Amino acid sequence: MPPLDEDKRKWVVREIESWRRAKMLPEQYCDFLLNLYLDDLTVRPKSAAGEKLRQIGQASGKQWLYVIGIFSLICLVVLHFSAFPLALQIAVAVIGTGALVGLGSRYRERLPARGLALLSAGMLLLPAAGTAILYVQGWTDGPGLFVLLLASALIWIVCGIAERFAVLHWLGWMGVIALYAAVLSRQVPHPSWLEVQVFWVPAALLFAWLSWFAHVKFKATGAVLFATALILWFMPEVYSALFGVDRDWIQVELLVKIALVGTLMFRLRRQWMEWVA
Repeated sequence: MPPLDEDKRKWVVREIESWRRAKMLPEQYCDFLLNLYLDDLTVRPKSAAGEKLRQIGQASGKQWLYVIGIFSLICLVVLHFSAFPLALQIAVAVIGTGALVGLGSRYRERLPARGLALLSAGMLLLPAAGTAILYVQGWTDGPGLFVLLLASALIWIVCGIAERFAVLHWLGWMGVIALYAAVLSRQVPHPSWLEVQVFWVPAALLFAWLSWFAHVKFKATGAVLFATALILWFMPEVYSALFGVDRDWIQVELLVKIALVGTLMFRLRRQWMEWVA
């Protein structure tokens, strides 16, 4: 086959594989099209995983050396992390998190899946490394875990907004809610039913209002705040179940709240659907 025809055939095959990965065509139809353009069935990528394996097999020696070197460096850091001085431990955590977040931001537009994976890895590395530092330094009994959770949650919120990563943004608010619940359990060990409602319901109403306020300019932020408001609405019952506050009435409270919020969401569906769309 002439070189031009060979190049065209490779281009068509790549397009068919992209259609398969994007689910634009049925699997059987993609196989049928590949049969038309591929004479040798052994060179055909059977799936996305097969395509990745083929790319790995075609990687150069420098690429293999680069991956092996990075993996070896990570293993050395993990194995000897406890022997590092405190300043170096913090530097490793900050540099590692920053590198993953930076790479994730770089790939976010061109390769969304890779970008999101790197961002997620960076966000998980932060609390994992922080917990390891607290454990090595013997700070787990003090306020260290609370400070780490607050710092991680705030960074998740900021990165989620900056990178338009709604799930990360929402997880940041879940971290704040968990921290708030832990602080309440320490400061108010035996609250009444009314106090538990006062702790959480105003926050739910505030986040619902913030969802409406933010949706005009930041659609994704409005959706995240609305989802957080729903979580906060039911947090009194969750908190009561976890910390033993009037457990006998939790089921009734949940049913009443579900009926109330369901009725409101149905009657105001045109409004709140605009906030989260």
